[in-house]
Amino acid sequence: MPSETSAVRTVNRISDILNCFTSEQPILNLTTISNRLDLPKSTCHRLLTALEAQGFLARDTAGRGYRPGYQLLYWGMVAQTTLDLRNEALSSLQALCETTGETAILSVRDGNVGICLAMVESGQAVRLTMQRGRRLMLHAGASSKVLWAFLSEPEIRQILAGIELSPLQVNTITDREQMLQELRRIRECGYAVSFEETDAGAMGIAAPVYDHSGRPIAGIGIAAPLSRFPAERVSLIAPVVVDAAGTLSARLGARLV
Repeated sequence: MPSETSAVRTVNRISDILNCFTSEQPILNLTTISNRLDLPKSTCHRLLTALEAQGFLARDTAGRGYRPGYQLLYWGMVAQTTLDLRNEALSSLQALCETTGETAILSVRDGNVGICLAMVESGQAVRLTMQRGRRLMLHAGASSKVLWAFLSEPEIRQILAGIELSPLQVNTITDREQMLQELRRIRECGYAVSFEETDAGAMGIAAPVYDHSGRPIAGIGIAAPLSRFPAERVSLIAPVVVDAAGTLSARLGARLV
């Protein structure tokens, strides 16, 4: 436990150092940062050196101190990509919701978890909803399974080795070989389907969204109550979901054959 406390303290100090830099004060020296954070100079110097080595900070060419490094710029660009994705997806989500009458969801993967990035809720009295920002377990639900079904085999196996296949509902997949088979089936169909894998009385359909490089970066789909969505309706609605994913992919620069 002491090591965990020490690790958290280090992360907090690094965060405090980075937060010292502003647009008004983009360049700071060791003494200024040390005094502002009430840190011993030796500790502050050690952390600054580590941050510089990782590209989070860089030395000012005029010798005035440190400035934010290019690694932070890269992360900012990654974050901007996510924000752009949400904005670009809104019209597709709205169209999908209107066409199907069901709640439309945009999901993305963050490591070994999924995240509901955006949602357009159905106007029907009985409907499914999902909170924006909700973390999703990758092994359960169409909007989660689609996030890694179209990755390379090594990536899929790496994710599978790092997650627990916990039972959430009656149809949650909890066997690793069965999970691999399900992901293969999703790739063959071009979309994912789920019936009561995460919530009782709920189903979902989702298709992959690709970026300009052809890499799957998100999933777009619907969530609906089983009472309104018998299994035979999947073949009618799945092409609509796939089309919505294709439209969004094209908007992001993907070239789909």
